[in-house]
Amino acid sequence: MTIEPGDFVSVIGNNGAGKSTLLNTIAGTLSVDAGEINLAEHRVTNKPVAYRSRWVSRVFQDPKMGTAGDLSVAQNLTLAEKHTGSLSLRRYRRKGQTERYLDLLSSLNMGLENRLNTQVKYLSGGQRQALSLLMATLSQPQLLLLDEHTAALDPQTSHEVMELTQQIVTEQHLTSLMITHKLSDALTYGNRLVMVQDGQIKLDVRGAEKQALHAEDLMGLFES
Repeated sequence: MTIEPGDFVSVIGNNGAGKSTLLNTIAGTLSVDAGEINLAEHRVTNKPVAYRSRWVSRVFQDPKMGTAGDLSVAQNLTLAEKHTGSLSLRRYRRKGQTERYLDLLSSLNMGLENRLNTQVKYLSGGQRQALSLLMATLSQPQLLLLDEHTAALDPQTSHEVMELTQQIVTEQHLTSLMITHKLSDALTYGNRLVMVQDGQIKLDVRGAEKQALHAEDLMGLFES
C-alpha cells in the first residue's frame, strides 16, 4: 500500500483482520516477516520506534498512553516540542511560550487553556485525548497514526475529538492513517477508505467512490 502526501486514510475491518498489525508495523512496534516499509523516502523496515519518530506521531486508543499524567499540561507540551535531545523542564522557558500554548489550547475548545499548570492525570478522558492529539501534531509529522483514538470516549466526546482531528489534519495538511471500528467515522472523515480482511487489503477507495458508499454497503462487504 502506498499512502500519498495529504491522504487521510480510514482503515476498517473485523477483529483480527490485521488493522492493528498494519499500524504497528508502520510504527515500528512490530517487526515484519518480509517486505519493506519506507517513510518519507527513508527505508525504516528494521529501524526502531525512536528512529521513526522523526517522521511519525501516534495517538493511542487509551488517553493515558499519549501523555505523562504526573506532569502539567504545559510540561507535556514542552516534552512534545523537545522530544529529541536532552531537556530540563524546570529551566526550559522560551519567550512567548506560555502565550503560544494558551492559543493552541484555546483552539481545542476543551477548556484546557484554563488548566495550563494542572497535572494531566486530573483531566477528563476527552481533554486528555485532545491534548494527546495536539502533542502528536505539534511537530507537523509526515505521518500521523490514529489508533482507534476515540474508542474509549463517550459518543459526544468521541464526536468532538473527531471534529478536532479533522480540523487539525486539514489545517496542517497532514498525512494520516486512522484505524476505526466506527463505520460512520470511516465514511465521514478522510478522503480514502481501506478495508482489511484476513491480512489483505480487500477494498481501497477514495474521492467520489468513497463518498458514494453507505454503511449498508460496508456491512454487505463484511458479510461477503
